[in-house]
Amino acid sequence: MLLRQSEVTQKYRLSKTTLHRWLKDGKLTDHRTVGGHRRYDSAEVEALLSVLDGVTVTEKDVALYARVSTQKQAENLTRQHERLIEACGERGYRIVLDCSEIASGLNDNRRQFFKVIDAACKGEVKKVVVEHRDRLTRFGFRTIERFFKGVGCTVEVLEQVEGKSEHEELVEDILTIIVSFSSRIYGARGGRKRKDNPDAESA
Repeated sequence: MLLRQSEVTQKYRLSKTTLHRWLKDGKLTDHRTVGGHRRYDSAEVEALLSVLDGVTVTEKDVALYARVSTQKQAENLTRQHERLIEACGERGYRIVLDCSEIASGLNDNRRQFFKVIDAACKGEVKKVVVEHRDRLTRFGFRTIERFFKGVGCTVEVLEQVEGKSEHEELVEDILTIIVSFSSRIYGARGGRKRKDNPDAESA
């Protein structure tokens, strides 16, 4: 059965990066529709996954995670991703999972972040690489780090911010939470005002 790329990544929990690497290495072939769209043979993917089940995952197998909070920072997300790719190349890492997203660091429903967690839990990666610790989470970094360690995975932060005490970090985290919840509250109020007074925007 031929599947679209989105169907393959969802059904077999594979990243686009993995599919493209398999194509480049000649391990997988793509089939083109009349319109030129790629399709993948599910039997071929399953056969390849079966072979890879016996491959030993090493400390060089990593997942990348890049994040920015708003759409306005999309350009920064691209640069952040490029720096991660470059750093992994310099260290000789093999990128198994490549995840980027636009979402708040306090958002507990980040799809790309969940993909990284799933990969770590399944033993597909041994390291999660991020540029700054707050890219992974804006609060509770040590808890997240401890979780990954518990499933046999480490977190590598490329740029460590020096000179901050635990007290300073705690204050920053608290301020971040206050700002986040304030934005949600005032945003909700603004939405209600516009709804109650639809003529306000045109005034």
